Amino acid sequence: MEPGLINVPVSGRDEERFAVAQEGEMVATHLGSCIDFTIFERRGSEVVIKEEVQNMMLATGFVLLFFRRHGIETVLVGNSGEGLCTVLEKNGIRVVRGVEGAVQDVAREYAAGRLIAMDLPCTVHDACSGCGACH
Repeated sequence: MEPGLINVPVSGRDEERFAVAQEGEMVATHLGSCIDFTIFERRGSEVVIKEEVQNMMLATGFVLLFFRRHGIETVLVGNSGEGLCTVLEKNGIRVVRGVEGAVQDVAREYAAGRLIAMDLPCTVHDACSGCGACH
C-alpha cells in the first residue's frame, strides 16, 4: 500500500447504514456541495442498496438532520471541510474522506473491509459553493 493510504475498517457492529456521496455514478469530490447520496445497508460483509436520496439543504445543521433522519452511521466521500466533519462526528456520524471510484464498487469494498482511502483535510476551497457549510 502507498504511504498515506489507509484501510478503512467497517464499524464494529454486524449491521450498519452508510451513505456514499455521489456525482453521477462516481463518489462526490466534496461533501459540502453534494446533494445526491446512495444509502446502503451492510449486513456482515454483504451490502444492500436501500435507496438513492437527495438533500437540497446544504447548511451544516440540515446535513446533520438529513443523515440522522436516514439512520446513517458512516458517510463515504472524496473530501469535506473540517467544520462539517467535526459537527457530524460529534453527533456520532463517521466521515471517511479520501474515497474515490464508482459508488457501487466503493460500497462493496467498504462492506468487505477492503476500502482504501486517504484522509486529507479539505484544501480545495474553489470546490465549495461558498455557503459556509463546509468550512
